[in-house]
Parts: sequence; C-alpha cells; structure tokens
Amino acid sequence: MEQIEEAVRCALDPSSDRTVKAQATQYCDSVKTSAEGWQVCLKLFTNVPERIPEARMFALQVIDAMIVKAGIRGGENGASERLGAARKTLLDFVSTQYAGPKYQSEIPFLKNKLAHTITLLALASYPTQWSSFIRDMIAMTGLPSASGPLTDDSASAINMTAAKPSLVDFMLKVLGALDEEMVNPTVPRGSEELARNTDIKDAMRVDDVNQMAHTWYAILVHMSSSYPELAKSTLKLIGVYVSWIDINLVVNQPFMRILYELLKSPVLRNQACHCLTQIVGKGMRPMDKLYLLQFISVIDILKQLDADEVEFAEEMGKLVNVAAVELKGIWVDKDSTTPEARSTAYAMLEQLMPLILGLLAHEYDEVSSSVFPAISEIMNVFKKMHRDSVALSDSQQDFLSRLLPTLVAKLKYSDDYSWPSAYDSNAGDGDGSLDEDDDEAMFIELRRNLRVFIDAIGQVAPGLYDSVMLTTAQSIFKQCSQYGVSAERATDQGGEGQGQLGWVRAELGIYLTQAYGERLSSNKGLRFGGPKYAGQANGNNSNGAPVNTASIDSLSDLLTMMIQSGIVSCSHPAIAPMYFENFVRFNGYFDVRREAVTPVFTAFLGPTGVRHSNNVVRPRIWYFLHRFIRQLHTQVLPVYSTEFIPAVVDLLDIRPDPSHISNLIATGGAASSGGGGYGLFDSQLYLFESCGVMLSPTELDDNTRMSLLQHLFNPLFSGAQRLMNQKSTDQILQDPRSLLQIHHYLTAIGSIVKGFPDVRVDAKIAAASSPHQLSSSTSQVFLKAADMCIVILETLQASQLIREAARFTLSRMLSVLGAEALPYMPRLIDGLVTSCAVEELSDLLGFLGLIVFKFKPDVAPTASKLLLPVISKVYGFLDQVSQDGATGTDEAMLLIELRKAYLTWVVAIFNSDLDAIFLTPQNAPHLVTIFRPIATQLATDPSNPQCQRLAFNILFKAIQAWMVDPKGWHTLTTMTPAGIAALTSKGTPASASSQDPGRIFMRQITAQRLELDLDSAVVREARNQFRDLVSKSVVSTCFEATTHPDFRITDAQASMVVTEVAGVLQILLMAGMPEIAEGDGSAVAAMNAPQILTPPIGGDLNRNQFASYLFTGLLPSLGCPTAMATEFVQALASLDQKQFKKYLAAFISSSRNNGGSSS
Repeated sequence: MEQIEEAVRCALDPSSDRTVKAQATQYCDSVKTSAEGWQVCLKLFTNVPERIPEARMFALQVIDAMIVKAGIRGGENGASERLGAARKTLLDFVSTQYAGPKYQSEIPFLKNKLAHTITLLALASYPTQWSSFIRDMIAMTGLPSASGPLTDDSASAINMTAAKPSLVDFMLKVLGALDEEMVNPTVPRGSEELARNTDIKDAMRVDDVNQMAHTWYAILVHMSSSYPELAKSTLKLIGVYVSWIDINLVVNQPFMRILYELLKSPVLRNQACHCLTQIVGKGMRPMDKLYLLQFISVIDILKQLDADEVEFAEEMGKLVNVAAVELKGIWVDKDSTTPEARSTAYAMLEQLMPLILGLLAHEYDEVSSSVFPAISEIMNVFKKMHRDSVALSDSQQDFLSRLLPTLVAKLKYSDDYSWPSAYDSNAGDGDGSLDEDDDEAMFIELRRNLRVFIDAIGQVAPGLYDSVMLTTAQSIFKQCSQYGVSAERATDQGGEGQGQLGWVRAELGIYLTQAYGERLSSNKGLRFGGPKYAGQANGNNSNGAPVNTASIDSLSDLLTMMIQSGIVSCSHPAIAPMYFENFVRFNGYFDVRREAVTPVFTAFLGPTGVRHSNNVVRPRIWYFLHRFIRQLHTQVLPVYSTEFIPAVVDLLDIRPDPSHISNLIATGGAASSGGGGYGLFDSQLYLFESCGVMLSPTELDDNTRMSLLQHLFNPLFSGAQRLMNQKSTDQILQDPRSLLQIHHYLTAIGSIVKGFPDVRVDAKIAAASSPHQLSSSTSQVFLKAADMCIVILETLQASQLIREAARFTLSRMLSVLGAEALPYMPRLIDGLVTSCAVEELSDLLGFLGLIVFKFKPDVAPTASKLLLPVISKVYGFLDQVSQDGATGTDEAMLLIELRKAYLTWVVAIFNSDLDAIFLTPQNAPHLVTIFRPIATQLATDPSNPQCQRLAFNILFKAIQAWMVDPKGWHTLTTMTPAGIAALTSKGTPASASSQDPGRIFMRQITAQRLELDLDSAVVREARNQFRDLVSKSVVSTCFEATTHPDFRITDAQASMVVTEVAGVLQILLMAGMPEIAEGDGSAVAAMNAPQILTPPIGGDLNRNQFASYLFTGLLPSLGCPTAMATEFVQALASLDQKQFKKYLAAFISSSRNNGGSSS
C-alpha cells in the first residue's frame, strides 16, 4: 500500500522529476491491470488510519476497473467471488465508518466516488448475485423497512428511532448514481447494457421500488424539518425515479399531503414544486393523465401558491407550463379520449391561462420564458383552427386580447438594463453589428421567442394584432412629439405614457415598427404603392396572394410618425441604429413618400447619425447610410451630393489602428486573413463607397462632380505620394505603419470607384464599343488613380498588404472603366505574381477568370501577354512542392485550391472563346508544355476528382477548338459533352457561307484582336503538336485515370469525371471523321449553331482515324480482347452521350474486376 500511495503522490505532483513521474505512472497502470491489484487497493481505501485522499481515489478507480472486467452482468470467470468480496468490505466500511462523525469529515468527492463504485457493484450483481441490494441499503440507514400500499395507518406507524442521517444521505447518493447509470438519456449505452438495465428495473419494480417509496415518505415526513438537505435530495430522487416506476407509489393521499405541505415550506418549496412538475410530466395515456391531474388537484394547488420569490416563481412556471402542455395534448387528442374528457381538459386549461399570463408578465425573464412552451402549444392549436376556418371562441379571443399586450410589454428592455459602455471599439464586422455581451444575447433571444408568439397572433387575429401593435407604437411616437425623449432616463418622466419619454419605451416604439413591417414583408409581400408598382394594380403580390394595402398604408403612416416625432434625436445607443435600419429595411417607403428622404438624410448626417457619440454605434450607422444611399433612386441623389461630401469628409481621415500595426509586426507584414479585419477603417470604407455612389449619377453636373471628386481624391493622392517620397522603398517595407497607411489610401480609392456603376458590356460586341456611363473628365481622374496605384504596386510589390490593396482597387477600375483600364493589366499581374504567396495566386486566378469572361474579346491581347508568366508561377509552386513535399496540412490544402483555381481559369479562357491566345507566336511554341501536365498529371490524380473533372473538361474543349473546329465557327461554351454534333452520311451539309454569308463569330473576333491568322504556319504547327500530344498521352490518360486502383467509380465526383472522359472520347471520334480530319472546315461550319445536335456520332468507322487507332492500337495494348474492343468502338459511335457514359462506367468496372486495362 505504501508503494501505491507513494506512486500516486509522485504521479500527481507537478514538481516531480519527469523520469520519476513516468515511472510512477507506469507503476499505477500496472496495479490497475494486475489480477490482485484491486485487493490491495480495497485494503488501501478502507485502511485505518486513512491514506492520502489521492491514493484512496486511485484505489476506487482500480476497484471500478475490476468491476468493469467482470462484464455487463458480472458473469466472467471468478467474477462473483471478487464482486462479493469487494461488496462486503465496502459495505462494512460504510456501516462502521460513515455512521458517525467520519462521514462529515470525509472529502465530498470520495463519498460520491464510493457511492458510484457501490452502484457499479449493484449493476453487475443485481438481482442475480445481490438480490438484497435495495434492502441492504435501506437497512444500513436504520430506517424501517416496509412494503405494500402506503396508507395513512402505515404512514403513522413509522419508527425513526434508529435512523442514521449520515447513512440516509449516502443511500440517497447511491440511488441517485443508480438512476444516472441506468436511465439518464444523455449517457450513450450499448444494446447489451440497455437490456441489462431493463432487467434491473423490472426486478426492482417487483418489491424494491415499493420499499424505496416507503423510505422516501419516511424521510419527508420525519426528517424534512431537522434535516432539510436530506428532504431536498429525496424530492430530487423522486423526480428522477417517477419517470419509470409505478406512479401510484407516490401519487396517493399520504404522499400528496406531505408534498403539499412542503410546497408551503420556504426552505423546501422549490424542490417540492420541481418534484410535482416531474410527476405531472410523466409519460402516460391521455385519460390516465387527466385522472392524475384531477386527483392531485393541480389547478387548485397552483392558485394557492405565491410566486413571491424569483427562483420559486420559475419552478412554479415550469409546473404551470407542464400542466398546460399535458392538458393541451388531451384537449386535441380525438383518438384516445372522449368528448367529455376533452371538454374537461380544456376547462382546466382555461383555468391555467390567467396563471400563464401572470407568469409571462413577471419582471424576470427566466420566469417569463418558463411558460413559453405552453404558449407555443396553445398558439399552434389556434393556428390550426385558423387554417381549418374554425372560429375562435369568445374565451379564446379574450385570452389573446390579454396575451398580446403582455407579450408586447415584455419586448421592452428592463428599466435597470445596463447598456454596454461606449468603449473605443474597432467595430465594423462587415455588417456593422454590435458585439453582444451575454445579457444582450439573452435578451435578443427572448425577443425572438416573443416575436414568434406575436406573429402567430397576427395570423389568427390580424385585427387585434394591428390594433395593439399600431396603437402602442403610435402612442409612443405621439408622446415623443409632445414631450420629447430622454437618453439618460430609462422610464417615462411622469410614469408610463406620461411626460418626457424614456429611452426604453422609445426603443420599443421603433422595434414595434420594425416588427410590424417585417411581418408584412414575410407574410404578404411588402409593396408600397406608387408609380413603381403601377403594373400591379390587381392587388396581389409576386406569389399571387392578396396584399393588405391597409396594413401597408398603416406602416407607411407609422414610419412618417416616427420621422415627425423626432425620436432620432435621442442619443442613447439603442435608438439610432434601429431607427435607420427601419428605413433600410423598408426602403420602398420612399417610393411613395419622396418628401421623407430629406429628413431621414438630414438625420443620417446629424449628431445621432454618422457623428453619433457612441463609438460602437457610429460605425454601424455608417453601414446603414451606405445601404440607404445604395437603395435610393439615382435621380434623387444629385440633390444631396453637394451637401453630403462636405458633411462626411472629416470622417474620412485615415488613421491605422495601432493594434493592427502590432499585428503586422507580429506577422512580418502579412495581410489580414480574408482581406478584412482593419478595425474602424473597414467601416470607413462604407463612407468612401457612399461618396462614390453620391457622385455617380449622370444627372449630376460634371463640374460639380469633378470638384467633389478632387475633394475626396486629393488627400488620398497626396497622402500616398508623401509617404512614398519621404522614405526609400526598403524603409517603407520595413515600416508597418507606412505600409498600412498606403494600403488604406489605395483601398479607399478603390471604394470610391466602387460606388460608380460597372461599365455595361455587351457580350455580343466589343467592350470598347459599349455605352460608357462615365464622363471623360471622371475617367481621367480614375486613370490617374490607376497610374498611381500601379506605380506603388511596382515599387512595393514585396508587401502582401500592398498587393492586396492594389488588386482590389484596380479590379474596381476595370469594372468601372472597362476596356480603358485593360492596358494596366500586364503591369498589375506582373506586380501581383512576382512575389505572391500560394493563396494570393489562387485568388488572382479567380480574378483573371472573371476578367477574361467579362471583357472578351477585347482582353485577348492582354490575356495573351499574361498567359505564360501566370502559368509559370503556378507550376513554380507545384514543382517546388513535388520536390520538397508539403510542409503541413494547411499547405497541402492551399495547393489543392491552387490546382483547382488554375484549371478553372483555363476553363474560363475556353468558355470565353479566347482559345486563340494559346496559338499566338509567343505562346504557340509552349502549347504542349502547357497541356502535357494537365493530361498526364492533373487528369490522372484520383485523390482530387474535382481537378480531374476540370482537366478532362479542358482537354475536351481544346480538342474541340483545335481538332474539330479550328476555324472558330462555333462557340466553345455551348459545345459540351452533352451537345456534340452528329455528322452522318445523310446528304451533304450546306456551307457556312450559304447559311449566313459574311457572319463572323466570337472566336474569329478574338483571332482578329490578336492579329492572328488561324491558317498561318505557326498555328498549324501548334495544332499538329497538340494532335501528337493527344494521340500519345490524352487517349491513354482516359483509361489510365479511370482504371486507377484509387479511382472510386461509385463516388459522385468520380462519376462526373467519367462523364467528362466520355465526352473526350466522343469528340475524339468526331475529330477522327474524314469530313473533319481531312476536310477544309466547311463540314463543321455547316453545323446548326449555336446548339449542335447530340450524339451518336455514326459515320463510316473504317475511315475514322480515331476508331481505327482504338481498335487496332490502344485497346489491344491495354489487354482488351478483340470482341470487347469492337463492342467498345461500336458503342462509342452509336450511343448518345448519356448512354455511352453508362456503358463506359460498366466497361471500366469490368476492366478493373477482370484486371484488364488496369493491368
């Protein structure tokens, strides 16, 4: 024992030598696993004098391990003797040691652990080996043993002279642990353990539970006054056991009488009420439950209780809630109850309704929320009645008329609510939301629940809903108009509804306005009247449902009252954000009340708007201002532009947050994750963008626009130039503050430009020919900004922060300036690519994909110049990792994303009909170098089926572009595996010129932009090299990729790969047709465009080059028998795309199973 005690001491001592601690831990483990260790530990635990608590705790853990080894039912070899010995020793210890003062001095965790150990012994032994478990536990306490029905006579005959309170407490601990191990639903259990627990409960129900009930009763009657803690534990125990024992053991006259008495005890009433709640909530048949509720007179009991203390009020609320839910279940159950029973249940439920309303109105939210489930159940019934067109009774309508005002009153903040202080927050988390502490979060959740009930009343009693909601909000706004509003005082000056308005009810009025509008928006479609909706005169919303124009007019009037009340003048942080949010949410209001724009706009620019004194609220209002301006009609904006810019310009002073400077120092100058997280500056960007929106309308005088633009841009230009001139490049790169300042200047410029509308690009014509919204002077200012941005990028391209800002700003320039900004692309990409990290390159490829799609074909010359540098950078990263290996999971994931981004970009090039950029004199010599890794590496990697699918899609489009339609007669977007053309021997196709003489197509326009002759020697040579790559690598890749041992053909993504492979094989068959392989292009030109007929390909297979290659070359080389090869080629030629995909999947599975091509 001494060795074990010392080992435990060393193992747990943080100051022990590491080697000694390891040895001690190893020794303890050996004791736990040895056959005799439990016997030594049994002596250690019961030893007198006692050992250290840690050693005794370890001893019980070893005994527990022995019990577990005995099996679920204690039936392992020799287990009964071991369990019996442990049981006798521990019970003797409890009887002798815990009967006296030792129990009080014993450490609580040891008492609890010993109770758990004895419980494990009972679970392994009862009822087969230890059938007297319950009797032994009761006998040990000195309480009298009794059985049979509990009557008044048997109750009065209880003899408590031998009772030992300490052992009674220990017995309750054991019984509590027993229920925890057997019944607690949160504990996972296996099927064998569940079966054992069921057998134990069945055995206990025979007589032992009866004896337990007598014992519980004796404790409550004779020990509750002198030992209230024992009574509390007993009531808790009854509450958990009642779910599976015979209810009659506790629901009888003697038991209920003592329970009712305890409900009057200030010390025990909480536990007694909780116990009664568990009894009422026991699962029973509806008729039995009704009898139970009547027997215990739950309604009468509840009426007598006084919820004068918060904790008891909460317990009382739970009891009322359970009773109401049970009665509601009986009321609506037409299958298991009689009409009389349902009528009785509803009558009892109606008696509970005043109690529900009283508890709901309680000042503490914990009490109010305790009856939420009951209200929810009642409202669900009312909603069903409404759906079934069943009218509510007078009593039900009366309940709703009292319920709704109570719910509305609970929506208020409490008068003593402590609003978070206006700390100097970084604020701005993208949507301007406030950081919520726990109290605020709980109140918001409470409001959400209350809103559910309020909206339900609006559904079943719309007239009542409108009356209460509108009347309450209107009275608040009228009071504000007459007496004003206080930001310092929560309550109204002269009592509720009297004198100067307090901020609590002011906030409620604004919130009710929002709630009223949201319900109209979600349920009926919020469409304000006016010219904008003149075409919807039928009074229906977009779903055809009737629109309640009266309610919408009421909302419009309510918003007008809110404006006229001047409530926004209140500087309390709860008021302004929701006030402005309402006008953002219900922006259609301004379509019918144009005159309201001016006061709301003025409020936004006032002291409780963009200049709010609260540092947390102020950035949020900046966000709402941005949304507000974005939603206004552009013709409205010029009126306010000259006022707006000067009003906010001083708020645009850019000062990097010191904490973010520290972060930059810590990360070596790396940009923040996701491109955001710059504190207050993130919210300032909403102001910069809003300035751009205000200056964007074409109706604004151009001279005014230029003056205001200079007002915005000059501080940004001069600030960036000053920093660039003050220090050398190396000094700036070593100075996080300067980098962050320049980053902010560039991003602010981009945000201003973002406020202007994107250039309108017609995909059918050149972007340069599209109508341009910008005046030439505005374009010049933006181009000047682009020049500065490019120069800064080229100078500071080593900084990720600067690369991030430059990409954002110039991407906005491209969107707004269109083709005018394309000349900056080569310098931008060069500056971004040279020093970029993997994740930056992935983002950049996505950006390039959008650019080539949006500005086709004008972007073709620029894309041609960028092609090789970007691809070289991609393969530089990939080759480096292939040589050195990924340094971790994060880097491996980044490289997977890079491969996907690269392939997606190449797909975007083909989908934009810019395939000619691969064929220019500078790129054509590298064509095979570009496509070989796609065919031989990315398409064959079974670990990444997404990339495989993209790779085969690229190969499909490349074959389509350069082997099927090299003259560019068809777009590559619509020629997909599902839409391959069918050339048959039926007649001679007409020429393209005869169909549409003089027509020129997008791919041909791209070639013209590149000044590329598609019949030149350079282009023909490039196509010949690609054809060689296809014959040597691509065709075999189709089979190697899909027959790889790690290719899971049943996987959904792998199935998509098979679809792409099928398309590649079918388009190769088309490319092998003599009309295409040997023709002049007229056959392809004659196809119906843009939608081409689907397979089968058909034609003379004997003359098809690809069919011959498959039959005589590739398939035999893969071990495919002649008959199977013949069948494969015929299927390829005769089946449509969907059918051939199924055939190919079956062919692959067969080959893998037979070891054919996979060999």
